[in-house]
Amino acid sequence: MSNSKKITEKVTWVGKIDWELETFHGDELSTPRGSSYNSYLVRDEKTVLIDTVWLPFDKQFIENLKQEIDLKEIDYIVMNHSEIDHSGALPELMKEIPDTPIYCTNNGKRVIQGHFHADWNFVTVKTGDTLDLGESQLMFIEAPMLHWP
Repeated sequence: MSNSKKITEKVTWVGKIDWELETFHGDELSTPRGSSYNSYLVRDEKTVLIDTVWLPFDKQFIENLKQEIDLKEIDYIVMNHSEIDHSGALPELMKEIPDTPIYCTNNGKRVIQGHFHADWNFVTVKTGDTLDLGESQLMFIEAPMLHWP
């Protein structure tokens, strides 16, 4: 059963809730009720997957994603955040759709290639660049080291 959550007519959350994650970046940022690895499908004339999930959940993520969409219908992948908790399922996904373009910043590309040593179809973007999906458009904003809380 898919764990996806429809947010709007075009946006579906396809991430993973990790109920066991209780410490995040040290005790001062504890998460006693778990945390989530957020990934989204945006469907328009073109379909984009935004981010993936943490590496230990890669196979489960792909199986859940397949229940939501035929992976070959994903036109683009956008990687907003290159750390493993957001990019960890990328290698498993790219086995399924190896030629799908991955949109990210130059630094994002460098970090992702450093993690996975893969030469995928990267399209580098900078602040102000856009990606047309049909009726919708994504605009990229570089926000290095942006994190919570």
